Amino acid sequence: MVNQDLAATFVAAAEAAGAETFLARDVGEALTIAARLFEREQVRTALACPSLRKAADDAGLRLGVPEGTAAIAGAQAAVVRADFGAAETGTLVRLDTGDDEKLLWTLPPLCVCLLERRAIVPDLQSLVGVVSDHLGRTGLPGPQVSFVTGPSRTADIEGQLAIGVQGPARLVIGLIEGGRG
Repeated sequence: MVNQDLAATFVAAAEAAGAETFLARDVGEALTIAARLFEREQVRTALACPSLRKAADDAGLRLGVPEGTAAIAGAQAAVVRADFGAAETGTLVRLDTGDDEKLLWTLPPLCVCLLERRAIVPDLQSLVGVVSDHLGRTGLPGPQVSFVTGPSRTADIEGQLAIGVQGPARLVIGLIEGGRG
């Protein structure tokens, strides 16, 4: 069982960074919550990472498959899965295998990310070995690592804040109690 304090620390840090969070018993419930969110927000084009396709279909959430940069950039939302969460900063970590996986996190303006509670670690330092091993993998089109902490924010030299320039303008994190679905 994951230390409850780690999960609470993660949620507090993620929300402080501007993310929204919700709790779900399992992946199916999380996808049902995402479906309701998409209905409320009138999202018509949403994509899912391949590992969530079957669970999304089972939950009645019809999500497209990412097929290149143009399709990903044209989507209003995406549902992705994080490999880890760092409690100290509320950061989501995804071990991407190529550009489409990375772009699915960053191009649609609304990103719903599912994170298993048991995948929360105390801090990013705890993941150095895992990240190093992933980046050293051979046989992948382009191993990369995505670190996402809250919605994208950037400011120009005059201090004008812009949201969603280098990542999602809205990040919703579903914290999953149970295992993979």
